[in-house]
Amino acid sequence: EPRDLVVKILNWIDRATVFVSVMGLVTLTTLVCASVMGRYLFAAPIPDDLVFSEFLMVFIVFLPLSSVQASREHVFVTIFTEWMPNRKKVVLETFGVFVGLIAFTIVAAAVYTDFQESYDIQAYVEGPLELVEWPAKFALFFGIGLFAIRLLVDLVQSIHGIIYDTATATRAEEDRVLDTEL
Repeated sequence: EPRDLVVKILNWIDRATVFVSVMGLVTLTTLVCASVMGRYLFAAPIPDDLVFSEFLMVFIVFLPLSSVQASREHVFVTIFTEWMPNRKKVVLETFGVFVGLIAFTIVAAAVYTDFQESYDIQAYVEGPLELVEWPAKFALFFGIGLFAIRLLVDLVQSIHGIIYDTATATRAEEDRVLDTEL
């Protein structure tokens, strides 16, 4: 079925972006350690280490957004919905996904425009290495765009679940923690 293929492709892309994000975290950790050691031992930090750190943070934070949405590991505020029946929770979650889809689609379009402008003029950060800005801006666009696509897929699945009464609301964090402790 086409819907299953889309989810499989998204899941594969999610795994790849999480891997890139983890590699970015390892690189950032190594960079900071090397720069600090270079600064204190040899009075020579890595040039543009702060710019590298800024760029790597984009990869670390924004690339895994879709994966977090897919596994429902983000923060849910359930204080007002815990007492509701499943169907009402699903409707509220679906509405939240819809609002998120609109907001992040607008953000993705704005970030794409910023990336495109940066790429067209080959904007760079002033410093010893004159690093170009567009790779980090593309990663930002890609992460947010992928998140918006994941929200769209989730919205379609939620609406399908509401129509056929097969949807289940995301479980509260406390319930998931209790399951792992038992």
